[in-house]
Amino acid sequence: MITQFKSIDRWNEVVVDKINLFLKPLFTIIILNGVAMKIISALLLAFFVSGCQSTLTEDQKNQIAKEVETTVKNFFNPKTLNYDTYVALRADKEGYLFAGDGVILTTDYRTFQEFIKKSFENVDRFIELEPIRMFTYVLSDDAATCTFEFKGKFLTTGGDTLTDNGCWTMVFKKFDNEWKVIQENGTHTKERKD
Repeated sequence: MITQFKSIDRWNEVVVDKINLFLKPLFTIIILNGVAMKIISALLLAFFVSGCQSTLTEDQKNQIAKEVETTVKNFFNPKTLNYDTYVALRADKEGYLFAGDGVILTTDYRTFQEFIKKSFENVDRFIELEPIRMFTYVLSDDAATCTFEFKGKFLTTGGDTLTDNGCWTMVFKKFDNEWKVIQENGTHTKERKD
């Protein structure tokens, strides 16, 4: 086929022209689709961000933060904290996740219950337990995060007193007018010298 052309340059010209003839419309479609995809993506992002932006007033945010913080403080009552109250704070909903000390421990509520039941087998009672610093971020009228440090001591069934200190973040969601933890992650820490 090359012999039909007087020079290799002419051959290259013809090949490039034929490729351009075929590829130009294809590239135009791809480029236009790329532009269209960028426009569609930008519109979806704008829609998503505007839908996620809180329309809550500062007073509403403060009220929600107060509700969540009260829930956490009530949870940390050494006189009432036991297996039942521990699992009751968590949401028995799809998506529940429990992680601690750098490991995802459970990804569903049922497994979480079993895990905590084993953890409480050797706990006689809590002696001291309190959140010592708390920071709440309100996401919406039914969702918030709360990060806190806590310190505590508990008595084992064997009579030993153990320290239980840590830093935890809980993601709260409101279900049936009650704040429940839907995901959480934390780290146990050594005793502080505050």
